Amino acid sequence: MLLLLRYFCQCLITLHATTTFSFEQISPPSAANNLKITWIIEDTFEWQDYINKISKTTSQETATIIMRGLGELGYQLDFVKATGDRAERMLHNEVSACISSRIKNTTREKFSIFSLPHEIYLGQQLYRLAQASPLNENVLNNRGEIISLARLFGHYPAQVLAIASGVSYGVRIDQQIAELSNNNVFIRAGANRISSLMNMLLKNRIDYIISYPQDINIINRDDVHLESYTIADSPLYFIGHVSCSKTASGQKIIESINVILQQAYLNNELYFAHEKWLLTADLPKLRKYYQEVFHFLPSAY
Repeated sequence: MLLLLRYFCQCLITLHATTTFSFEQISPPSAANNLKITWIIEDTFEWQDYINKISKTTSQETATIIMRGLGELGYQLDFVKATGDRAERMLHNEVSACISSRIKNTTREKFSIFSLPHEIYLGQQLYRLAQASPLNENVLNNRGEIISLARLFGHYPAQVLAIASGVSYGVRIDQQIAELSNNNVFIRAGANRISSLMNMLLKNRIDYIISYPQDINIINRDDVHLESYTIADSPLYFIGHVSCSKTASGQKIIESINVILQQAYLNNELYFAHEKWLLTADLPKLRKYYQEVFHFLPSAY
C-alpha cells in the first residue's frame, strides 16, 4: 500500500466492540464556584495552534466544545503544555488536572477518571518510507495486513520501531510492542513527539513508526512517499476521552463534562468537527462509527 499523504485526515474503540454508553439525561452539577482546572495540552503541534486560536484538528475542536461549556459553568481553565510523561505525573499528583483525547485503559484508570467519549479516531497504521521492494509476504496476511509486530521483526531483526514515551497505542498494539526485543524498539521522550518521530523516519534513523493518519498528514511533505500497513486485528477506530485527576474535584469536573457532552451529542457541531477534516473516501466509515458511539447523525445523513 503506497500512500502519498497530502491531505489532513482526522482519525479511538476496539474492533467490533460492544461497549455502549448511557446517554440518559442527568442533572447539571452544582455551581463550579470558580473551581480552577489545570488543562493539559500535550506538547505536539497543537499547542501553538491553541495559543494562536487556529483550528486544525478534530481533537482540538471537540476539546474546545468542552472547554467552552466548562467556562459557561463557571470553571477557570489554566492551560499547561506538557509531554506525555509529564501529563501522566500531573494527573497523578494534582487535584484538578485534566487532558483531552485520551485512550482509556486499566493502567490510566488507576490514577484518573474518564469522561464519556468526545471524539473518534480512525485506526492507526504502521508507516515506513516507500521502498523499492515490498515487505516480505511472510509477514503479511492475505489482506495485506501485518500479521503481528513479532512476525515483522522476526523477519527483519535489525530494524527498529520508534514510539513515544508515555503514549498508548491501544491495548492490543501496546501488548505487541511490549513483547518485542529492546533492540527493535526506540522510545522517544520529550516534546514534539509527532514531528520528532516523523523526522527520525525521514532521516532513516529508524524504520517504522505507528501513527494516526491525521498526525502523519498534517506534517507530511509533498515530496515524501510513505507506505502504510494495518496491523491485523487492531481496532478499526478508537475513542478519545477527557481524563481528570482521580479526586473529588476531578470527579466533579468529569460530571460537568459529561453533561456538556450529552448535549453536544444531540447537535451537529460535534459531528462536523469530525467530518470537516476527513477525505471523502473516509466519510462512510466515520458515519458508521460515529453513529455506533454517539447514536446520532445529522438529518442530512
